[in-house]
Amino acid sequence: MGKRIKKEKVKDNRPFAERHPKWNFAIGCMLLLGIATGAIYIATLIIQYLVRMGTMLIAWISETVPKMDAVVIVALITGAVSILGVVLSSIVAKSLEYRRIRREYLTQKREIPYGEFVEMIYKLQQSSKPGKEYPQDEMISDLTHFSRQITLWGSPKVVNNWVKFKENALKGDAGFDNLLLTETIMNDMRKDLGLPRVKKGHLLAFFVNDIKEAMRKAKK
Repeated sequence: MGKRIKKEKVKDNRPFAERHPKWNFAIGCMLLLGIATGAIYIATLIIQYLVRMGTMLIAWISETVPKMDAVVIVALITGAVSILGVVLSSIVAKSLEYRRIRREYLTQKREIPYGEFVEMIYKLQQSSKPGKEYPQDEMISDLTHFSRQITLWGSPKVVNNWVKFKENALKGDAGFDNLLLTETIMNDMRKDLGLPRVKKGHLLAFFVNDIKEAMRKAKK
């Protein structure tokens, strides 16, 4: 008789979730259902407690107030109004302080990339002069770095107008429109940094000598 060769059972070392995906899904659903049920139950108890406390407070007020002296009632109302005023003032002050800190933080993060954008515009304007060339590889590097920075820190208007600027650049026939859009972006940046906007064409006049004439021709 031939010897029987016993096949050893290979041990599956995969996690339970991989070996039994259906059971894992079922257990997950049961746990989720249990958590949701528990949360609803706790929320119901809290609501019932609050309703009961509110009912008791209203009952106490309705029984106590008629027996109290008018002077005491006025004092209680005045105290309640004062406390409410202090609480509301504190909330408003905290909110304003949070907005101020947030604005200062974003301003610090935006100063460098916004300054780099203006620097790029001046480099482009000077690139036509001898010795002031703006190499294409340097330009691409600057544009990539700027795009990376405003991905996190650019305001919605700056990001949206920058996307529009790049889309226009791909068309190849929106040179003057992109020039005006450049000024719009710079004005948006000024606003982000806490500065007022300037009139149309005034920023472009810094690096385009005949901007007013160009704008008049564009209108025609």
